[in-house]
Amino acid sequence: MDNFREEFPIINNFIYLDHAGVSPISLRVKKAITNFLSEASGETGFDYSSWGKRIEEIRASCAELIGADADEIAFVKNTSHGISIVASGLDWKQGDNVIVFEKEFSSNIYPWLNLKDRGVEVRFVPLKNERILFEDIESLIDSRTRLITMSSVQSINGFMIDINRLGKLCQNNGILFFVDAIQSLGAVSIDVKECGADFLSADGHKWLLAPEGIGIFYCKRERASKIMPNLLGWKSVKNDHNFESFDFELKDNALRFEEGSFNTIGIYGLGAAVDLLLEVGVDRIETRVRELGDLIISETERRGLTLKTPKNPNERGGIISFGGNFDPKEIAEKLFEKNIVVNYRGGGLRVAPHFYNTEDEILKLFEALDELLI
Repeated sequence: MDNFREEFPIINNFIYLDHAGVSPISLRVKKAITNFLSEASGETGFDYSSWGKRIEEIRASCAELIGADADEIAFVKNTSHGISIVASGLDWKQGDNVIVFEKEFSSNIYPWLNLKDRGVEVRFVPLKNERILFEDIESLIDSRTRLITMSSVQSINGFMIDINRLGKLCQNNGILFFVDAIQSLGAVSIDVKECGADFLSADGHKWLLAPEGIGIFYCKRERASKIMPNLLGWKSVKNDHNFESFDFELKDNALRFEEGSFNTIGIYGLGAAVDLLLEVGVDRIETRVRELGDLIISETERRGLTLKTPKNPNERGGIISFGGNFDPKEIAEKLFEKNIVVNYRGGGLRVAPHFYNTEDEILKLFEALDELLI
């Protein structure tokens, strides 16, 4: 992994361990954006048709990342955008219910609460022993359960649910399955066909190492026609380049959710980021992130601190959270003064390394922590 480390100039100024927050971009992402700007300004030519071709290449790369087909991928602004497409677009019936984890990040809460006026109930799964238990999910299911939505990795403590098992539970009960993948995609392998996801959404600015304001939304091909877009425009229809007459026939795949002109600059940045991840290999990245997580857990336990993340590698993604006799917000701020970037959530210090981080950086974090806690 060391040969990719120089891709991230942030290492020259910070020990950056907050990829669950907003991640730094790589040099190749910067280059992709800079090259696009040079062309868009006319400095290096102006070939608009090539932009569309590149966008479709990037769509295919994003599909490869999650085991989907290209026409099942739509580019969205962020995770919330993708979630809202489904929340506002399904033909909900009075008395339907949605199941969600009680401590999900709010982007996976509010779109569902917004359905109250349509008679849809939101049922919350509790957190027990830092985990989401399947028996608690199953106890909430009834004949009116329409959809289960769950983060593959929880932002509060890094707990990773078995999405394959959850997908099977949904299939067996005729329930739609939505995966919020923002805290896993780029650091943990995901195959939407294997896990049986109907929908997935993820912004680029965390583990994907892409810019903010661009993300992907996966919609299983068979589900697309069942979701009425909440935004409509010229690109929503099949004959999207027929500007002389109007034929209101929506596309029958995920592209119906791309209503107008693309965020081309953002997609270019996302494409370079995804290509880097595919080049490194997500399986290798996942192994590396788990190794760094093991070291964080070891150093946490050696100091008698309270681990908030499950130790089992199969129950955690890239986030390791721990607490102790300290204010995590205050400690995170003091660590930042030492050019060490972490975060705080749920009463704990949240550490989230990526594949280019090193063991030495983790040890320096704990050395700094020791100095602050004396």
